[in-house]
Amino acid sequence: MSDAPVLLSSEIPSSSVITDLAVVEVGGGPLVVCADRDGAVWTWDPQRDLWQPRPLAYAFAEDPLAVEYPDAENELNSLAAAVSGSRVLLAAGGHEQGSALWDLESGELLRGARYGEPYVGSMATVKGEGPPRFVTGSDAGVLVWGLTAGEPPAELPDSDIHGICAVATARVNGRSLVVAGGGDVGVWDLARDEQLTSFYPDDGSVEAVAVSQLADRPIVVAAADPGQVYVWGLSGDEGDEPIYDPIVGHEGSVSALDTATVGNRPLAVTGGADATVRIWDLAEGAGVGAPLTGHRGGVTIVRTSMLGGREVALSAGVDGVIRAWDLAALVW
Repeated sequence: MSDAPVLLSSEIPSSSVITDLAVVEVGGGPLVVCADRDGAVWTWDPQRDLWQPRPLAYAFAEDPLAVEYPDAENELNSLAAAVSGSRVLLAAGGHEQGSALWDLESGELLRGARYGEPYVGSMATVKGEGPPRFVTGSDAGVLVWGLTAGEPPAELPDSDIHGICAVATARVNGRSLVVAGGGDVGVWDLARDEQLTSFYPDDGSVEAVAVSQLADRPIVVAAADPGQVYVWGLSGDEGDEPIYDPIVGHEGSVSALDTATVGNRPLAVTGGADATVRIWDLAEGAGVGAPLTGHRGGVTIVRTSMLGGREVALSAGVDGVIRAWDLAALVW
């Protein structure tokens, strides 16, 4: 086991646990947006190894009840980001706070939260054309919302999944798909506003979800307790059974997951409580190489992205360090 494939690593200046991160393309390179355990938002430019705090207006500033809590601050655990024109938009919320929208550079509140709104279990940016939209998963279901402050979010049908803590979006064969996981996994076609299917792990709850493809066949990948990675097909021919037996390998729970295709090889990248990052070949349902070590504590978030023209996996978690792993070097 080795740190050799690490392209770079950097610690968040707050030295706090990183609870979520998103990646957007700005000025020809990636910009990483992070939320830490204190509810603060930071950006990291990996090309310059530059961190910046991003103060945000209080999410409830437009709510009349906010005057009763003059010293209140944002409590953000989950976030998503998108580029609109020259602005980076940040959607975020938390376990004690509903979702809101900001201009990341200025910190201006563009769409505020309201007291009594559903708290946030997970967030993602809708993949597709048109103005940015965001997906929020909570006990109230899966909500899709846009930039207009007065327009209420739309709830996807049959999205009352118990304990939603993971959402993901993908553009597959011209369709915008939304996947949400908790007690089970649901999949929706966003344009048609309908649920396509649902899946059920054999044991435990789903902690993270993603979408990929095997050849031209779309698949859903999910990490579930007690440390299993499930792969289900979306073509309609497989039914609701996994394509193969759940993949195991982490020692303990798996709470971080994303997918990537390197060359023509579909991969899943996972992070777990055992402080390792692992890579899986989704066609074979088997691990690729040795576990990747170096984190000091559990890995809570994994995102795949491009960095310097190379496909990388960004991992972060309890130690407050982001590591960029070179996927091409690891799988070839």
